[in-house]
Amino acid sequence: MKVRNPRTGIYDYEISPLSFETLQIKADAMRQAQKNWQVIGIEQRIKTIQRWKKVLERHLEEITEALTIDTGRKIETESEINLVMAAIDQFCDLAHTYFKPEVQTIFHNNTYHIEEFSEPFELVAIIGTWQFPLQNVMMQVIPALLAGNTVMVKSSEKTPRFIKVIEKTINEILHFNNLVDFVEGGKETGEMLCAIADSVCYTGSEVNAKKIYELSAKHFIPSTLSFAGKGAAIVTETADIEHASSAILWAGVFNSGQSADAIERVYVHRNIHAQFLSRLVGKSNLLTLVYPNINHGEIGPIISEKQAMLINEQLADAVKKGAVIVAGAAKCLVQKGGYYCRPTILTNVNHQMKIMKEKTYGPILPVKSFLNEAQALDLANDSVSPFTCSVFAGKDSETMKIAHKLKSKTITINDAYLENRFYGNQKSSNTSHEIKAENIGTYSFKKFLKTKNLIFKK
Repeated sequence: MKVRNPRTGIYDYEISPLSFETLQIKADAMRQAQKNWQVIGIEQRIKTIQRWKKVLERHLEEITEALTIDTGRKIETESEINLVMAAIDQFCDLAHTYFKPEVQTIFHNNTYHIEEFSEPFELVAIIGTWQFPLQNVMMQVIPALLAGNTVMVKSSEKTPRFIKVIEKTINEILHFNNLVDFVEGGKETGEMLCAIADSVCYTGSEVNAKKIYELSAKHFIPSTLSFAGKGAAIVTETADIEHASSAILWAGVFNSGQSADAIERVYVHRNIHAQFLSRLVGKSNLLTLVYPNINHGEIGPIISEKQAMLINEQLADAVKKGAVIVAGAAKCLVQKGGYYCRPTILTNVNHQMKIMKEKTYGPILPVKSFLNEAQALDLANDSVSPFTCSVFAGKDSETMKIAHKLKSKTITINDAYLENRFYGNQKSSNTSHEIKAENIGTYSFKKFLKTKNLIFKK
């Protein structure tokens, strides 16, 4: 299976998917190793994970180089790796308290006493995507291992070069390769993992999430699925325009918009719409492509060729239906075989346009005005539930009133949330309040545990 280089367009790398029989042999060995991994307890598991972190640190240069080729960008790659390294420590710290031995009594009467406790699934399959190839899987791998599972990982076939370096780090720790394994392959490999594992975890597109849900249901295994909706920002009349325009632009174009939690729709009160748009356009025009020098500029290439075509299609559809492009371009640029999309701002948009309803994964910010709070909520909620939304207003009471009515897993107050900004960078300008964050807190562990009940007759 050949792999395209996002900066050159050349298919210069090749991966070799494993057969079902080989994957099954690996799975059998991992299930055997899991028994001891669970028994040794959380403190020993934490020590092993910390040993892995030290090995990863020794190979950071190799990991960075491989991921930079995979994605065609460098600044975001360094941010991605820093996030993963910081998250390892945070997961380990949280695990110290979360995994204290504890049995809960959930029911008792004169006849029965029922106790509940949790245990790992044994073998978890984690299927990754291409937007942040390392982060996307490692934010699941670490809590799954700490919970006592073994883990088989399939990263995206569009960004597989880093896998060999990660495998090298795993092999430097005795017997660790029986606890976590990264395998190469495409959708067929993902389908095979759904047939082999005891649980499957996926974060990515709605289309793929539905396919994995169907496959896991076919094999009667639980699945944890998160898919990226159309992130929205609401800017009220009382908002700080300078701050809101900067935060929204950053959340819309970071990693060229290729983030599950990116802002992809902006709703601004009509009384400040013109002023906000002026600041947003002015700031976006200052951003430059990471081309020809990978060390200069802010906007890297679109990693997936298919995604570049989708961006072009959405822009063409929007213009055809009346949208006006006030910054950027009407289609992706082709530079030496790579696809680049300038930060693009659109006005005169409506919800009949694909760009307002469907995930884009590009640095595109359509801006629409609203009359009142009710209309803003109707517009923001008129989409598949996104990972994240932002609310900008001058009063906390105003922001919280709106936030609690938004149909989103994470609502950020007077700032824009991206997972890359949260971990390891809590002293930054991000002073937001997250109502819920997918990979933060105890849920990170809960999804990798199953419940068992013991019923005692008195």
